[in-house]
Amino acid sequence: MDYIDKYRQRVARNGNDIGKAYNNNTVNFIESTFKKAPTYRLMKVYSTQFPHITEIDARVVEVERLGSLREVIFRPNQYLDIGTYLEFDEDYWLIYDRYTAGIKTKVLVSRCNYILKWKDKDGNVQQIRCIASSMELGSKAKQDNLGVEWNRYDVKLPLGNLFVFVEKNPLTKTIQMNQRFIFGSNVYEVIGIDDVTNTTQNGQYGIIKFFVKLTTKHPEDDFENGIAYNNFAEYDSGGDTDTGGIIW
Repeated sequence: MDYIDKYRQRVARNGNDIGKAYNNNTVNFIESTFKKAPTYRLMKVYSTQFPHITEIDARVVEVERLGSLREVIFRPNQYLDIGTYLEFDEDYWLIYDRYTAGIKTKVLVSRCNYILKWKDKDGNVQQIRCIASSMELGSKAKQDNLGVEWNRYDVKLPLGNLFVFVEKNPLTKTIQMNQRFIFGSNVYEVIGIDDVTNTTQNGQYGIIKFFVKLTTKHPEDDFENGIAYNNFAEYDSGGDTDTGGIIW
């Protein structure tokens, strides 16, 4: 047996050809060292698309914008998708973008900063973690792109609008136009719903983006528990939701 035959024999142990052998060797090396990196995390997973996955190994490799963004890399041939929640570093994060190249998948996540709460039509309290922001997910360039207004002193101010991002699932798909929510010390009303842009698998999974605008307060708004009053019968009839209360 000459040296070429011996080389081919060694290659055959890891694959049928040189390319496959290199690929397998790369996977084996990454797998053997994955947990040794200081960026390694064992993350909890909350997902409608992947209900069978409750934990996943990953590396957190990048931090941006005051710690609210992370870039996460999974083990070879493992992945999660847009709209999945991850729990690590004592926070909850929402996947908003994914990139796969060969055996490697990386995702971009943004930290959830609020819990969306409301009472459904049956009076049951519902809640889900969300990202409430005046900016698009991951974009500094689109900050306050919902418009501006001028006050009496000709000072430019952002309008009282926010984006709210949540996982697209059976619960969040029940949220409708004109529904009211409490964020901080104010009440906001849903004025737009985008359940197409940040979705996958023909819109079945992903992220819903709600456009909400500052609205008047109602005497029955529960600020102690963070639950705004909603008259669903009025919404269904298409009536005006402005009750004539106060904004501040």
